[in-house]
Order: sequence, then C-alpha cells, then structure tokens
Amino acid sequence: MSRSPRSPRTDRPYQTSVASLAGWARPGCFRARTLVSALVTGLTVALAGCPEPLDYPEPVNPDQPIPDEPPMLISAEEAALYIGHPGAAFIDARPKKLYLKGHAPGAVSAEWTEFRDQEASMMTGKLDADLDRLAGLFASRGVGRDHWTIVFGDPLSLWGEEGRIAWTLLYLGATKVSIVDGGYAAWEAAGLPTKKGDVRREPAAFEVEVVDELIARKRDLQAFSADRESWSTVIVDVREPGEYRGAPDAPAYGALRVGHIPGAVNLPWRTLLDDAGKVLPPDKLGPILLDKGIRPDARIITYCTGGVRSAHTWFVLHSLGYPAVQNYAASWWEWSLDRKLGAETGGQRPIPLGPAWPPPSDEERAASAQRASEAEVAAAKGERMAITTEGLQKLLASDDDDSAEPGAETTPLPDDASQAAKARARLE
Repeated sequence: MSRSPRSPRTDRPYQTSVASLAGWARPGCFRARTLVSALVTGLTVALAGCPEPLDYPEPVNPDQPIPDEPPMLISAEEAALYIGHPGAAFIDARPKKLYLKGHAPGAVSAEWTEFRDQEASMMTGKLDADLDRLAGLFASRGVGRDHWTIVFGDPLSLWGEEGRIAWTLLYLGATKVSIVDGGYAAWEAAGLPTKKGDVRREPAAFEVEVVDELIARKRDLQAFSADRESWSTVIVDVREPGEYRGAPDAPAYGALRVGHIPGAVNLPWRTLLDDAGKVLPPDKLGPILLDKGIRPDARIITYCTGGVRSAHTWFVLHSLGYPAVQNYAASWWEWSLDRKLGAETGGQRPIPLGPAWPPPSDEERAASAQRASEAEVAAAKGERMAITTEGLQKLLASDDDDSAEPGAETTPLPDDASQAAKARARLE
C-alpha cells in the first residue's frame, strides 16, 4: 500500500526549499558564490550557536571484521556493532537540522542536494558533472571509497534520501554500501545510543571509478519510451498516483508540466515498504514487481521528480539482484522542461506481456524435453497401431484360411488384450 509523507500539506517543497534546489542564476563566478556561501554559513552558525563538532567515538567492537560482501540492507542492531569502527563510515542523509537533533554515534551528515549540479539555474536532480568535487565531499567527511559505508535516512517521513546517497556512492565506485532498514527511526526504536550535534571524522581517500551503467540519461529514457511496447524495457515512475496521472490537485514540486514519461508504469516507492518503513521481504516484493512488469530479465530505469525517491527504489531492486537497473537522476524536472518530449496524463497503459517468470531451471528444462520426447514416441506408436488395426480389420474380413490379401498389414496385436482394447479406444 502506498503512503504519502506524514505532513498533509500539498504545498510542501520537494526535498528542500525552492531556492536551494534552483541554484544560483547564471552567469556567475563560482569562486564568488563559494565565498558568499561560506560567509552566510559562518554567520548562520555564529547566530544559531551550533555546537562544535564532536570527536569520533571509540569503536565498540574494534576486532569486529568488516564483511567482504556486506548485505545492502542491514538492521539497526547490525549497524550498531560498527559504531566507531575505523573500517566503517556512518552517513546520516536526513536534513542537517534533523541530524543535529540526534543521530547514531559517529554518523556524519551528508545531504543529497550537496551533490547535485551546482551550475543549474532551474530545479534539478541532476548529479554534478564535477566528479572530483563529489568525491571530495565524501572524503572530507572521512568516507573513503573502500570503506563500508552505512547510510541512515527516514523513509516514512522523508523522501528516500538514504537511497540517493547510497546510489551516488556506488556510482562513484564505492565498493561496500548498505542502508539501515527502517532508517533512524529503527535505530531509536531499538533503544540504541544517540548523539546530538555535529561529528568530525578524519578525512579519507576517495578515488573515483565511475560505474556508468548505474545512471540513466535523457537519451536512455527516450529510447525506452520509444520501445514501450516491449516487455524487455521498463520505465518505472515511483511518484504518487496523482503525480503520475497529472491530477489537478497533485503537487507539481516545481515541474514545468504534469503527467509522466510515455510508457512508464507507476509504482509508488513506498509500495515496497512496510508500515515501519522497512523493505518488504523478497517473497512479498516479487508479486508486486511482476504485476507491474518489473522483471529481473528486463532493463529498468527508475525516475521520480528529482531522482531521490527513484534512487531508493533503484537500491531496493539492486539489493534483490536485478542486474540491469538505472536511476534517472535528472528525472521529471529535466524531462518536463523539454517540450519536445512527450508527456502522458491519466492512467497506465496495458503492460506488455513477456515470457513466464521465473524461467524453468535446468532440471525442469530437462524434464520438459523428456516429456516432449516421450510424447513424440507415443505419437509414433499411435500411428503404427492405426496401421495394425486396419490390417486386423482386413484379416477379419478375409477367408477362413486366414490368408491375407496381398499387401495387407499383418503386424500382430499386442499380447495383452487390455492394451489392444485401450489402443482401439484411443483410435475411436
């Protein structure tokens, strides 16, 4: 069941304020913008009286080994074993104001908007093309490419920001990334320790190795949309149904147009979560996904408004082992700006049907081949039995000396009379 954010307001900005999403107007000097931003940040800190960064905590289990292949989804209790561990890095992806009120010990703050295109003059979810800058943002927080990075969010109240941070890390080549299932709320519910204020961690090395197949671009969506009658390419719109349909009362979140990319299926991202914000088990996810044509043997692109909710769904599919899933980071904000591109409103098109899923195993294929072979043999025997019966009829009509007419089939009946009766019954 799809759920909306807890706040009932429809005028609530998507992710953050319009001003921070829109960026600085072009043209402009990046150095000047950086200086102004630094001055404003310093003044804000001074006025607000923000606490000094906290020292990084001592490891609670210093001898706890880092798994070679950690699960992509871990429980809060599992994550707690690595508080302060030098080989693990905690990231809190919630807005900074929530982070400062309480977070897991040792967690550093990283908001997804820091990693978007800094040159954008309109609302954007597009990832910044300056990969060194992106890597530097992680490195400055003590997050290295080879660390096991564990990301917190709040999937019930927020927008899946933890998925966007995790996707960004994996796109940049991080080797071990996990999300805390249920987010910071699960951490609190488990009665685990919390800290307030900011956290300082020693800087780390982050050498980018882009995994380009994880990101989709506008041209990829155009190709998938043109191929929308095929089951093998699936565009997944993870926004709420009203946004997808282009309903008059649905929030647009600053997009230029309403509706969805032609051919996209609608799967609201929280459909994959339970009431506690945790990802549903695979046996429950399977029917939900297959019902939308989202199959492991298809190529899939997820999108939303700004590539945040869709990154969370991307992460869930990736954790299930889907081999060909991409996130369209620029998402509807970019697509809606280009009036040359189509936009559909209303309900979902019929979903193209593909072959049965799951495909048969090797044993099932072998058994099927065996059955087919046996059917061929049975059919051949039936043909021979028909000839035999014809010959029998001629024999019964012949003279008493049992001599057969020239050329008549004289193959004897089966020894077992019951088998002969069955054969006749099949022929009749």
